[in-house]
Amino acid sequence: MRYVISLLLVLITACASNLQPEVVAETPVCDLPYSRYQATVTGYCQEPRANFAASVPVINKSITIKPLAKIPEVFWFHKRMNYSLLKQDAEAPVIFVIAGTGAGYDSAKMINLQKNFYQQGYHVISLSSPTFANFIVNSNNTKYMPGNLAHDAEELYNVMKLVWQQVQDEDQVVASSFAITGYSLGGAHSAFVSLLDEQQQAFNFEKVLLINPPVSLFNSVSILDQYFDLRNNRQASIAMFDQIFERFSDGYSAQASSNFDQDSIFNLFKNAHLTEAELKLLIGASFRMSSSDMIFALDASFNSGAITYKNHEIDKFESLTHSMQRASDITFVNYFEGAMLPRAQQEDANITKDELVHRYSLYAIEDYLKNAEKISLVTNADDIILAPGEVEYLQDVFDERAKIFPRGGHCGNMDRVSFVTHLNATFSQGVK
Repeated sequence: MRYVISLLLVLITACASNLQPEVVAETPVCDLPYSRYQATVTGYCQEPRANFAASVPVINKSITIKPLAKIPEVFWFHKRMNYSLLKQDAEAPVIFVIAGTGAGYDSAKMINLQKNFYQQGYHVISLSSPTFANFIVNSNNTKYMPGNLAHDAEELYNVMKLVWQQVQDEDQVVASSFAITGYSLGGAHSAFVSLLDEQQQAFNFEKVLLINPPVSLFNSVSILDQYFDLRNNRQASIAMFDQIFERFSDGYSAQASSNFDQDSIFNLFKNAHLTEAELKLLIGASFRMSSSDMIFALDASFNSGAITYKNHEIDKFESLTHSMQRASDITFVNYFEGAMLPRAQQEDANITKDELVHRYSLYAIEDYLKNAEKISLVTNADDIILAPGEVEYLQDVFDERAKIFPRGGHCGNMDRVSFVTHLNATFSQGVK
């Protein structure tokens, strides 16, 4: 089952990777039937792409956050926290970019943002999501629990300060000002980091942009969990995956070329005629794999005993199949109710689930968001992670600082002309 899902998600990743445009397209790049699920999976390919550079001088870097002896052997490839830097030749504004749920600093969407901000004249520092294994493994906080937005912000802020010191020392980066942005969960993180910076003032951010953020983390993950319900519909999900994979296989074998390029990948999706239910299944499976990786990294790093044997150190040659299979059955809501809520109740015995749901949302910092003129928002009216009423809530909170595109799904239009035009207008004043 996991093998089939992985192959299908390779197709999705390949499609997303090929949506890094090098030239302005005069026409839409596909004629797939539009839905918010299609836009989320393959990108909003019905609109022309933006113009990004073919390549930019990325410096892939890493920093020691945690003593190496404290990192489990199974994570031998995560011995340092990874990030990247794009530097201008002279003094320039610095922007920190935070990845979305389960994504690394070098994911496809991050690369597009890096290119755009670099072309705008920014030094660009890209950070992985606090829900990404490399970030979790290197956290020095033994009580780390990703998803607690305020605590995530503290972890991010500490990393940002260390990274900023490193790029000054090693790369002689000189800042004229600071900005921060992030997409999806990284958008929500940007808001909480900005609030923390108001208190500590290490950066004094001049601009903050939230890109397709969740309003309520609990609401959003509940939506995504429902797309991939292995506990109640395992056999039906397996059967649907088999059907999808068979259609992709038939389409691939019928192609004149075996190359994976943009046109061939879109044709695979077009000819597969995926239903709304099948697209939702792919989205849910992708989210579940990210969630599973997060839960395993937490369990193995902090000996919580949720899916691995407690007090058992996993070496780098040990099979992880059983652990990852158990992790794939755990929804994010299970993680919230079985780990995050009990941890919060250890600190405050009176806190309820509803209060915690509120705390892990933009509602918790609503007054700050309403009054912080430097913070703006861009999202889509048909974003799949927003519950009923949440688009209207965002419009009310951000008012004229909100840009809400009519369609694009969840982050599906981040490389489209209209989105990039708005992004450039938002940040153009930051470059002197």
